[in-house]
Amino acid sequence: MAVNVDGVFFMCRSAIRHMVNKKSGSIVNFGAIWGDVASSGVTAYCVTKGAVHQLTRALALEHAEDGIRVNAVAPGPFPDIKKNDNYNQEFLDNLRDSTMLKRLGESKEIAGPIIFLLSEGCSYITG
Repeated sequence: MAVNVDGVFFMCRSAIRHMVNKKSGSIVNFGAIWGDVASSGVTAYCVTKGAVHQLTRALALEHAEDGIRVNAVAPGPFPDIKKNDNYNQEFLDNLRDSTMLKRLGESKEIAGPIIFLLSEGCSYITG
């Protein structure tokens, strides 16, 4: 909760303070697929990412008139999850097999959507 929810909340609060005066700005938070679709064995993670999704939606509503857009990306699993010693190969195989593309994502695959959400080409998308 301290990292996934409080960290995002405090970052947004700090950024918004500066953006309000400019009447513009864009924030992209990191949610996760598990913020909307729960999975067994990762309950706490699902709860925290669900909170990030709701925080994103609420801030988008609260600050639309301030010209501030707030969005989130919600990727599926990435290979970085392997760094956690609590996950064994069977878990990772099941995780990979549960995705539509039958593979884990790569960090470079999320950069494009983030750049788009921060760009003027996305100026009508918030929440």
